[in-house]
Amino acid sequence: MAWILSATAIFLLGVYKSRHGVLLQPRLRNIFISSILLLALAWNVRAHLPNSNIDNLIDLSFHFFGASLLVALFGFWSAITLLFIVALIGVFGISGDLVETSRHYVLVSVIPALFACGVMKAVQTLLPKHLFILILGNGYLAAFISTFATGLLIYGLQQYFQITSFGSSDPLGWFLGLLVLSFMEGSLSGMLLAILLVYRPQWVSTYQEEQYMSA
Repeated sequence: MAWILSATAIFLLGVYKSRHGVLLQPRLRNIFISSILLLALAWNVRAHLPNSNIDNLIDLSFHFFGASLLVALFGFWSAITLLFIVALIGVFGISGDLVETSRHYVLVSVIPALFACGVMKAVQTLLPKHLFILILGNGYLAAFISTFATGLLIYGLQQYFQITSFGSSDPLGWFLGLLVLSFMEGSLSGMLLAILLVYRPQWVSTYQEEQYMSA
């Protein structure tokens, strides 16, 4: 019940915070629907990490999470609002389990989005306004760090709550798998962000043309 209440509260807060943001822009309605459906599909095309099974706190497996990319495109609050719908379609629609859906939403949607948002703010504050830096920082680096940091956090929670089934017989293999997973997430996010900046820059909320093109 705690997972369900937490997920619902975060979603409602996201709706409230993004009520004046990009979610209400009719011109972006199609990209919202496409993002939700494609990401829900991507969540169900996966390969499992070593020694993972259904007794884990969370099923951290090889698939495209997309939280960082949505933050780069639509901002943090809009992203976690959309990710809630993704979780309903991609997890609840398949398993019918609200607890699993809520847990997946909090651990591999909201937490990576928080890490990604922090990385993007650091890139924007500390580094020059250059298009390559935007792609590298908000695309690759934010996705890599958010995925890797979330994986470490989940592993720590597994150990703290003594859920030892998750990679307990091969922790090195699990961490190497996490590195590959993070690299894949960063590469896909960076590539997709670069494509969108070229063909649909108006979809990327972290891009301000007057700043980056003048630089």
